[in-house]
Amino acid sequence: MVKRFLSFYFIIFGLLVLWMSTSRSCMQFVAEHRDNNTWYGSYQMLHGDLVSLCYLDMVKRFNPPREKIIFKKPANTLTHNINLYLHGDSYTYQVPDSVFSGINKLYWIDRNHGMNYHLDSTKRNILLIEVSERYLRPYFSGLQMLDEVCDSMVKKKKLALGKYGSFNQMTYASVLQGFHLNDLFNKYINQNLQCNLFNYNFMMPLFESKAALNYYAFNRASGDVVISKDRNFLFLKETVSLTDPGSSYIPLTPDDITRLVNNFNAIYDHYKSAGFSEVYLSAIPNSATIMQNQGYNNLIPLIQNNPKLRMKIIDVYSPFLKSSKVLYQPCDTHWNNDGKLFWLDLVNEKLQNPGTN
Repeated sequence: MVKRFLSFYFIIFGLLVLWMSTSRSCMQFVAEHRDNNTWYGSYQMLHGDLVSLCYLDMVKRFNPPREKIIFKKPANTLTHNINLYLHGDSYTYQVPDSVFSGINKLYWIDRNHGMNYHLDSTKRNILLIEVSERYLRPYFSGLQMLDEVCDSMVKKKKLALGKYGSFNQMTYASVLQGFHLNDLFNKYINQNLQCNLFNYNFMMPLFESKAALNYYAFNRASGDVVISKDRNFLFLKETVSLTDPGSSYIPLTPDDITRLVNNFNAIYDHYKSAGFSEVYLSAIPNSATIMQNQGYNNLIPLIQNNPKLRMKIIDVYSPFLKSSKVLYQPCDTHWNNDGKLFWLDLVNEKLQNPGTN
C-alpha cells in the first residue's frame, strides 16, 4: 500500500515539475515569488553567470572584484536627429541613450519579445542589430525577426512564411493549423528542471564541494562550463562544442553561410523598404572566439566579408582580435567594461560617419 502510494506520489510530482518547467508563465511566477534570501531561495549569480553555473566562486581568478560600470558621453557634433532602434540581447541591455552619438531617442528591442514600431519621418531612423555570436546561427537561420519587429500601422502578417518562406527554418508537420510539435518543448527545460529540483540555497554546499573536487582534482569545471586552455577564462560549453550551432568551432558549410547571407539581405531589404535610413549588423564574438582563436570556424568574418551581403556592418571581430586589452570577463559570458566601451566607440563612429561601411 505504501509502495503504491509513493509510486503515484512521485509520478504526479514528476509530471507537475515537468509541466512547471515547460511553462514560461509558471517559471516566471516561480522566479518572482521565491525569496532568494531564505534557505529555499534560488542560488544567486553574484560573481558572474559562468562561475555561478559551475559553483567555482571560491577560485580567485574567476572571482575578480566587481566592475563599476562607467559610461562616457560621446564627442557629438551632430544634432540630435537619430532615432536608434537597437535589436539586441544581454550585451546591450540597459545601455542608456546618452552614450550614443546624435541620438534623439533610443528604442531597445528585446529579441525575446520583439516590438511594434512606428517610424518618425522627421528623424533619421536607424536599425542596429546586435547579436552575440552564439545566437547568430540559431536566430538568423530563419526570418522570424520580420514577424517580431513590425510597423504598428501595418497589419501584421506572416512575412517569414510568405515572401521569404524559402529561407525559413524547418518546422514539424501538424494536423492542427498553426500548431507544431516543437511548440510542446521548452529549449530551457534542463535549466528549468535544475532550478525547480536542485537550485536551492540549502543545497549549495553540496554543489560547491563537488565543483571544488572537479576543479582541484581533475582540472575541469562542472555542468555547462569549460575552462579555457590557458586556465584563465571560463567558457559556456555550447560555445566550444563541436556540435552546437552556437559554437565557435563547429564546422561550417558554404550552404550555412549562403543561408545566413540571404536572410540578412532579406532583413535588410525589408526594413529599408519600411523606411529605415540604414540597417547595421554588429555581431559580438563569443569570448572563446577572441580569447582562444585557434580552430575558430570564422563564422563572423565569413558573413561580414561575403561580397553578396548588402547589410551594413559594424565590425567588432577584427578590432577585438587585434586589441591588446582583455575585453571579456573571466567569469561571465559577457564582455567587461572595456569591451562595452570599445563597442560603443565603434557604433558612435558609424553614427557620426554614416557614409562609411
